[in-house]
Amino acid sequence: MPEREKVVFITGAGRGLGKALTLTFLSKGWWVVATDLEVPVYNDPQSFAWFAGHPELKNHICPLQMDVTSDESVASALSLVKDENFTVDLIINNAGIDNYFLLSEAPVSEFKRIFEVNVFGAYRVNQVFLPLVRRPGGRIIHIGSESLNLTMPFMAYPLSKKLVEGYAKALRQELRFHGIDVVVIRPGAINTELLKTVSGLTGKADADAGSDNLRTAFHAFASQASKEIGKVLSPQKVAEFIYSVSYKTRPKAVYRINNMLQLRIAALLPFSLLEQIVHKRLSKTKP
Repeated sequence: MPEREKVVFITGAGRGLGKALTLTFLSKGWWVVATDLEVPVYNDPQSFAWFAGHPELKNHICPLQMDVTSDESVASALSLVKDENFTVDLIINNAGIDNYFLLSEAPVSEFKRIFEVNVFGAYRVNQVFLPLVRRPGGRIIHIGSESLNLTMPFMAYPLSKKLVEGYAKALRQELRFHGIDVVVIRPGAINTELLKTVSGLTGKADADAGSDNLRTAFHAFASQASKEIGKVLSPQKVAEFIYSVSYKTRPKAVYRINNMLQLRIAALLPFSLLEQIVHKRLSKTKP
């Protein structure tokens, strides 16, 4: 690999925003270390099902199977990347999951899984791959969420993203001493599988166990959530935006794209008022 070519390390690269990021950076001439759970064979471009349509890019991608929740898996990926003699210019912590459930009744494992992927996964990748990040001049980008300041029932995702952003800001201050920038991208709705979690909530509400009062509230939540997503951007549009942030000389700590005015307003409301509004809306019986 010629020294002039930049290297980006992307988690959750197999589909959705991760796939769009992979193709965007490849099209700009970057080397991409593309990691995901679904990549079965190291350095086999055909292991990404979508990659078959882009054989011209095979000399600039290094696909790896990696589970961000596993110390062993991330360490193994590090060894493989070291074997390629890569110096990483940019890490994009994109891997993330979402789920909706009764926070008061769901098992600990369900709540923990959200944080294992969204928070500790990014922390683990940063810790392990930091020695390979170019200094000065390297960069770490975390994919946050516009929902981070929205405190609502049945939603663990915003709680995890709030922690991600707080962690990223603290890390930014530490890594500034190494000349490494840390940035959060806070997107609104993106047309990915993650978004389909919201549209499928009604069926989940029918299937999930729970007390009668909470089940009724969950039904109301499910029926309303999919109607309030707002404007939805394509993964490619968001990937292009993230690429533009990747080469800014003095990047800000947080960038927003496609954020809803309603969520900004809700985040500013006193919690007592927000609580009353939510309770009133979710107290309606299932139609």
